[in-house]
Amino acid sequence: MGRKRRKDAPLIKNIAEHKEWQKKDRTRTSLTLLQNQEKIRQNTKFYYDPEKDKKDIEHYYKNVIGKEIKGLNLFYHYHNLVKKTHKNQLPYFICKDHYLYTWVDFQPDGTVKSIYSGEKSDPSRIIQEDFEIIQKRYEQFQALLEIVSKKDISLLKKMKSIDLRLKYNTEHIVPQSWFHAREPMKSDLHHLFVCHPECNVKRSNYPFHDFSFYQPESPKEKIRNRCGVVKDGRFEPEHGKGTVARAMMYFLLRYPNEIKKSSLKQINLSLLIHWHESFPVSIYEKHRNQSIYYIQGNRNPFIDFQELAYKIKFPFHIGSCGVKES
Repeated sequence: MGRKRRKDAPLIKNIAEHKEWQKKDRTRTSLTLLQNQEKIRQNTKFYYDPEKDKKDIEHYYKNVIGKEIKGLNLFYHYHNLVKKTHKNQLPYFICKDHYLYTWVDFQPDGTVKSIYSGEKSDPSRIIQEDFEIIQKRYEQFQALLEIVSKKDISLLKKMKSIDLRLKYNTEHIVPQSWFHAREPMKSDLHHLFVCHPECNVKRSNYPFHDFSFYQPESPKEKIRNRCGVVKDGRFEPEHGKGTVARAMMYFLLRYPNEIKKSSLKQINLSLLIHWHESFPVSIYEKHRNQSIYYIQGNRNPFIDFQELAYKIKFPFHIGSCGVKES
């Protein structure tokens, strides 16, 4: 009996979480969305206020700015800051539904873009789609529990199959499998982005890469698909390279000991820095950073200080292969 309970435990936990998430008031989420869209239509500073953000930055980094710190010491100064100030750690579905879709991932016009394709969507449609997916996942996990009780099956494979078929409109820039889907990493808004399910599936848990035969930034490049290119277990996105690079560097700074060693070795740091340099910070990212600061309490320093990427030294070995490969 004990063995059976241990086998069922992940599934039972999944069912309980989905049951709870189904109870959430979607009407309130939709109302918050409409209110935020109306506010930015009336006043663009509600979306992003550069003067206020400048003061926030000065206050947040007051114990770091101006100090002569380099290398590993610089890393730990910023690591300690973003960890200590990450005070409000919310459940994943609260972050995704109530914050990401209704405010954090807004474009200046109140729409959202899929991070890898750049395709615009109405946030209300995203919210509705995810609500329907929650219901379907709950029903299928329930059905799976009944099968498990009757005969021996590969439970984890079946659960993974449901996860793969019923994806949410959210992408973790650092794949969940790299950190065993643990909290607070899973719910950290700094690496959560709106992403169409097909792009989410295409990226899978592959590391980022830059292929010599693919130039999505060039006007001569034909759009191969809506998401990017996958080859030999690596992925190059169609859109959002600088944004994803800064999000991943934040994760490395905030959680230096949480990524599996096998996954850590696949990260190409020189590529991330190249994308960071080639695709500068946008108003959209500044809006995200300011918004997440008010929600979580911490910031992404690579958005606030772009030069930090060249000064900091990470305390572990990660990939540093060339930028362009075939």
